[in-house]
Amino acid sequence: MDDAPREAPRRVPRTGPCLIHLVRAANGPAPLRSFAAALRRHRPGVPYELVLAMKGFGSHEQAAPYLEELADLAPEPLFFPDTGLDLGVYFAAAARLRRGRYCFLNSYSEPLADGWLARLDAALAEPGVGLVGATGSWASTRSWIAYSLGLPSAYHGALPPARMVRRQLLGLVPERTSDRRRSTIEAARLRAMTLRLLPDHERFPAHHLRTNAFMVTRETLERLRLPAAVHDQLDTLRLESGRRSITRQVQRMGLRTLVVDRTGAAFDHDRWDRSMTFWQGEQEGLLVADNRTLLYERADAPLRRVLSSLTWG
Repeated sequence: MDDAPREAPRRVPRTGPCLIHLVRAANGPAPLRSFAAALRRHRPGVPYELVLAMKGFGSHEQAAPYLEELADLAPEPLFFPDTGLDLGVYFAAAARLRRGRYCFLNSYSEPLADGWLARLDAALAEPGVGLVGATGSWASTRSWIAYSLGLPSAYHGALPPARMVRRQLLGLVPERTSDRRRSTIEAARLRAMTLRLLPDHERFPAHHLRTNAFMVTRETLERLRLPAAVHDQLDTLRLESGRRSITRQVQRMGLRTLVVDRTGAAFDHDRWDRSMTFWQGEQEGLLVADNRTLLYERADAPLRRVLSSLTWG
């Protein structure tokens, strides 16, 4: 639109990492306030450049209250239309900025420990490392679909009957429809996903770093084969956990993909289950929280068991 905000001229890049935090107008200001409070409470521990990827803001007037929330942290705003999903905005922001290395945080990410960015940065600087993140997962979309259809799957013996799991997971997403209608919707979604997702996904364990908080160098990012746009959740699933995911592409370069915990300990992909960062125990190793880690934190024991089994088998 004609009154869409425009960016100020690029500042001189700093020597530290470029921290790109997604701010969605559709979420309202509350997530940004929480992020700002967490950033002040837990200092990154390394010089950094803060960039706010402002998605869906139509004017300076609409964006101004959000920017004021972090005025003391001197953020640089970049504006994007409200199309596509988070990963597409990350890549577009990186293409504009062209910095040496990036740390991407989604709308609900909140640092939990002092020196959190320094820990990620140090792990990324280790020889042979291509990608680091605060959380990872072994969950497999392919194995879950197979389990749901009664086909051979690594989840047999690890999960309750599929209908019970679906009922628990369905309860996490409120819908204004009857239970029967919701069940029908879920069945239709499953059938559609089966045909579209199975060829693109690996069986359990499908190692992938979660994209709520991850870090990569510009050199590695530019070697990735990325889509021109990330249109929907299926595109995100392919990029995060598919056969040609970001994690898998980096591993095929011969580089390591690490989960970093709040003490700075780094775990290779075959040891992520020991990091106690995502849907394990009390998540006591977690370095950066998000809405999914909060979901587990608030879940009862049966739901925690399901979530943990889906992730780690």
